Amino acid sequence: MAIIGLKYFAVAPLTADTDGATPTYGTGMKVGHLMRADVSWNRGDVALHGDNVEVEHDNTISSGSITIGTTYLSVDGRKAMLGEAEFNTPTSGGIQEYATYDEPAPYVGCGFVTKDSADGGAPVYTGWWYYKCQFGMDDTASTRGENTEYQAPEMTGTILAVRPKADLKNTFRVYAQFTTEEDAIDWVKDKAGIQ
Repeated sequence: MAIIGLKYFAVAPLTADTDGATPTYGTGMKVGHLMRADVSWNRGDVALHGDNVEVEHDNTISSGSITIGTTYLSVDGRKAMLGEAEFNTPTSGGIQEYATYDEPAPYVGCGFVTKDSADGGAPVYTGWWYYKCQFGMDDTASTRGENTEYQAPEMTGTILAVRPKADLKNTFRVYAQFTTEEDAIDWVKDKAGIQ
């Protein structure tokens, strides 16, 4: 199936990650309007040779990387994904300032929905959930030239493994397919704890 649509990016703060148990999350939120989601995996590349040929190959996933592009990133979104925090306590009528501190960004779960074409049939909607991610973002901006050029935020992150089942296999994501977009969005909302 080919992906022909993308929407509804949600994140939720990871509150517990215990071997043998499904990770738990605090209340999540929808972040911006999703423009792109790129995921790539870091795989082992180890070959076993015998009798002058490759007889086995290990391409086990060790981690992943994720890049998310949205139309905007609110202050609440920056707090949730990047760990930014209030810098001062303004007096009445004062200005609230926010700061980036020398601390690691928090771990979050995140997910989104894709619309997938089907061979000769109705489209399928896939909900994706990445259990444990840590995001970062650079600050970039440019002046307006002759024509308006939209400059949208882009967050990059690392996808880490969790071990949610008794077999303790490293697990990076889950996904589920639905016949309606609403059901796929509801699935992502449920993962993120969004009411």
